[in-house]
Amino acid sequence: MKHIYFIAIFVFAISCSKNNSTVSQENFEKMPAITYDTTAIDSFGPGATSESVMAKINAVAIKREKDSLAAIAKAEQEKLDKEKAEKEAQKIKEEKEKAKTEQTPTENLPPNP
Repeated sequence: MKHIYFIAIFVFAISCSKNNSTVSQENFEKMPAITYDTTAIDSFGPGATSESVMAKINAVAIKREKDSLAAIAKAEQEKLDKEKAEKEAQKIKEEKEKAKTEQTPTENLPPNP
């Protein structure tokens, strides 16, 4: 039993030994420097957007949204109008065919002897 404790302590000691870092000093120098293209802007500092500018931006965005909604509504209305015109044209065509078929039976009768 003492051997098991000894082996466990030995394995634990080996596993806790100092590990060499995967990034050595040579590799660290070869790595490119990381640069960030963004900077933090304080809401009261220079470069911050004022409320009046944000209000103008929002007004333009709302106008564009309304314009796009109006364009969608116009396209839907045109589609409905086109479908309605097609239905009316189909109805007129059916009425003409019906009137034509009502007149043709008298023409198809054989002549009287």
